Amino acid sequence: MSKGVLVALALACAASTGAEDASRAVAFMREVIGLSEAQIASIEAGEVVTKQLPAADKPEIAAFGAVRVRGDRTAFLRKVGSDVGKRRGGAVLASGRFSRPPRVEDLAALTLDDDTLAAVRECRPEHCGIKLSRATMEKIRGDIDWKGAEASSRATQVLKEMLVEYTSAYMKGGTAEMATYVDKEQPLDSAAEFGKVLNASPYLIEYVPALHRYAEQYPAGSLVGAEDFFYWCQDKYASKPTVSLFHVVIWNSPRRDFAVIASKRIYASHYFRAGVELLAAVDAPGGGLYLMDLYRARIDPPTGLLSGAIMGKVRGGIEQAVGENLKALAGSQGR
Repeated sequence: MSKGVLVALALACAASTGAEDASRAVAFMREVIGLSEAQIASIEAGEVVTKQLPAADKPEIAAFGAVRVRGDRTAFLRKVGSDVGKRRGGAVLASGRFSRPPRVEDLAALTLDDDTLAAVRECRPEHCGIKLSRATMEKIRGDIDWKGAEASSRATQVLKEMLVEYTSAYMKGGTAEMATYVDKEQPLDSAAEFGKVLNASPYLIEYVPALHRYAEQYPAGSLVGAEDFFYWCQDKYASKPTVSLFHVVIWNSPRRDFAVIASKRIYASHYFRAGVELLAAVDAPGGGLYLMDLYRARIDPPTGLLSGAIMGKVRGGIEQAVGENLKALAGSQGR
């Protein structure tokens, strides 16, 4: 899952020594997340604890999870950093990393189902079954002969070119170059949606201002000790297979005993407007690590009489996914 992603978890890591960082980590879970003493005790005992977080408005969903594991940060980053984008089990249909600059060949493993191709074929501004910009819609109408034998392969190629263009634009211009979607009556500025994700995570500024600036200013800024890469993923968590693009920052702090893997969702073909997931590894007293996963996203909220029940199911599913992610990570590290 990625959890896309919340550049807001660098957690309780504002102190200068390992003991102080660990103390801040526990204080963060207690005072900011609102975990009880019993829940913190469960974390210390190696159990995964999760919690849904308050949402600023209906489109926002957020969840937190934590567990204490054996192991060290270097080994954790080496293993988990290489597995980003693959931690979603059987729900992942395909995934891959982008080159720098990105190429269509990077998407060789991506295939589109008949429903997605039908949505592309019928796509028009304000009435489209997939999130696309106006320029992409115009290209689809101009470049594809839907009566021809090559229509499906050409549509797949056009969408792959779109994903490369979106990724390339973001690499060059950051958040400001994220697309404005016109699939619904009201245009959706995905850059503004990401800004709302950051605004809903004020502790990022308080605890890790350098990471906040980097996330906000990319690619103009720099962050000592950070490694960036981009990947795409096609999953089947919901009824429609969803293709997403991610910007990942792996940051092993050069001055404190913690590391963060931040995943920013910069595009999704369905459901998601923007999102960030932060996975932090903080050195624990006496050895081992606190793993803390914070996921925050903005989605297309359901409408109608059952929207409340559906939204509750979505929020519960996000919390469950955070927990499953941490259980898998804890199993790979050893409790």
